[in-house]
Amino acid sequence: MSEPTYADIWNTLSKVDVSKHVEKKNGLSYLSWAWAWGVLMEHYPQAEYSFAGHELHPDGSVTVHCDIVIGKCHRSMWLPVMDYKNNAIKNPCARKISDTRMRCLVKCISMFGLGHAIYAGEDVTAATTPDDPLIDETPIKSSKKKVPTKQGFNDIPNEEGAAEVAGKLLEFANKFCSNTDSLRKFWSENKQVIDILDSNYPKQYEILKTGFTELKSKLEGETNG
Repeated sequence: MSEPTYADIWNTLSKVDVSKHVEKKNGLSYLSWAWAWGVLMEHYPQAEYSFAGHELHPDGSVTVHCDIVIGKCHRSMWLPVMDYKNNAIKNPCARKISDTRMRCLVKCISMFGLGHAIYAGEDVTAATTPDDPLIDETPIKSSKKKVPTKQGFNDIPNEEGAAEVAGKLLEFANKFCSNTDSLRKFWSENKQVIDILDSNYPKQYEILKTGFTELKSKLEGETNG
């Protein structure tokens, strides 16, 4: 049996009637992750999903990332951890992150066609909000991107703020990185913030670097043990 193409998957999943499974919350429509994943399994049992390391922003908010692979077809999606008003939460707890992961999974599935129309209204809203950080999908080439200065990066205004950011990065790394691969990915996904610490707050950068090095050694020991 040949591998499904993006077109095959879209033509199959986009035709599924989701209307009886839509849930309403705070004016927005949702699909149950269990139902959505069940439908995906009915059609493509070879599908696999994974969650990349969490992206920690300078203000303490967090974005989760999800990937789904069906044969040779791959889709990615991201979603900030939000409160009931759909505003990003600062320093979210593990439960909030877990719930957001599953919402992100459903959104990622929609990129293959299932329930994609549910997000039409969301897309319109985003398009009229120029400050929405999710609008720009252009990949960031960090090697060519100029790191903001202390004066130009208001989210890290001083040494105290930099210490808090470094502390949160270490906290999340210790909480969610279970091996060296996930630790490297977490570092890479937060490279922009780390570069700001390196350029403007070298003391905090060294503390962060030392913490990650110690965690890396610990994870390597657990793996080898």
